[in-house]
Amino acid sequence: MVAQLLVQVVTQGQSLDVALGRILQQAQPTHRGLVQAMGYEVLRHYEALVFWRDQLLERPVPAKSAVVAFLILVGLERIRGARREASRSVNATVQAARELGHPWATGLLNAVLRRAARQIEEGQDPMSSAPAAVQARMPDWLFARLTADWGADQAGALGEALASHPPMTLRIAGRETDRASYLDVLAATDIAATPTDFSPRGVNLQHPLDVDRLPQFAEGRVSVQDEAAQWVVDLLDLSREQRVLDACSAPGGKTLAMLQHEPGVHVTAVDIDLTRMARVQENLERGKVVARLIVGDAAQPSAWWDGEPFDRILADVPCSATGVIRRHPDIKRLRRADDLAPLCARQASILDALWPLLRSGGRMVYATCSILNQENAAQVAAFLDRHPDARALPMNVSWGIEQRDAAGRTLGRQVFPQREGHDGFYYAVLEKA
Repeated sequence: MVAQLLVQVVTQGQSLDVALGRILQQAQPTHRGLVQAMGYEVLRHYEALVFWRDQLLERPVPAKSAVVAFLILVGLERIRGARREASRSVNATVQAARELGHPWATGLLNAVLRRAARQIEEGQDPMSSAPAAVQARMPDWLFARLTADWGADQAGALGEALASHPPMTLRIAGRETDRASYLDVLAATDIAATPTDFSPRGVNLQHPLDVDRLPQFAEGRVSVQDEAAQWVVDLLDLSREQRVLDACSAPGGKTLAMLQHEPGVHVTAVDIDLTRMARVQENLERGKVVARLIVGDAAQPSAWWDGEPFDRILADVPCSATGVIRRHPDIKRLRRADDLAPLCARQASILDALWPLLRSGGRMVYATCSILNQENAAQVAAFLDRHPDARALPMNVSWGIEQRDAAGRTLGRQVFPQREGHDGFYYAVLEKA
């Protein structure tokens, strides 16, 4: 089933979420967790597994038998991950070929995977001759972009972080003392967890688990949210009676965080997708808070704005999502270099459209989950050039790397993904004169 999942994502261009939804319906309940976990891991290490497979094969697998080529990747990932004895991994993969109607491939799979297992047993490194992009588990275009932005060493480190398994991070509704008490609740239920390094509201679970098993999740006291996403409420500097706009708000995690952090604010949440806006409503209902929800285009506020300026605006814009690849590894297969120019144009149009909605002295936080300079510091620099009444404020924080241009202007902070820690994000705090 994992090989069938890969066919749908890699060959047919379906998103991992959509493909998983279909595949898991066909799987036995006891197998669903394994299918999902293996699908994610193969996609995280896809470039390296393909390189290894192709080194082992004497000739390519025929295109009409793509599922067999993907079966080899699944077998290699099982061997690489050392989840079980190599012989069991080989036998399970061979049996899968029979079940998928490709008995001719059993001999091929057996030979290739046993050769791979011997390499590991003998201490050989299958990646020793691989290009740098392959070793970083990245498509060529993305590795080239990151190398141009941050240098080859940092690009390699980013690849390693983005191929790692991300932590399950929680946000506690309340102050730092509330986090301490919730950690006690988790300990009492034998759920191992540690506080996050930078967010006073964050908790990392040692092992992920279904949200239904989280104490007080249904009551809205705790939500699943990456640590870097939790910093928004502090950057917005919220206070009672402020009018706050959350543009591009779905699925609503940051909307909920704002209202739980400062219940006295008046939040308007806008998103262009009706289906995703329903998730915003679900999140707010679980947290027992209320916001004004509008289905509309953030780049076309004339269709929905009431004319009253906002004190705070969060522009959490559509982006390449390259900072969260470890959570959505299909991004590497579905995103293309040609996608960046339209994305950047969309980001600029949203910024320009929202700026007139901000009152004088107000604050806009520009946010992406990207690690590409083109969408981040370069985007903010261009915005400042277009809007003389805007300035980017320095941030007195201990996370991220401050970005500056040649003139010395601060351009926000870039955050790289951390193993066992937060995802990759970018933030700029823009103040209106």
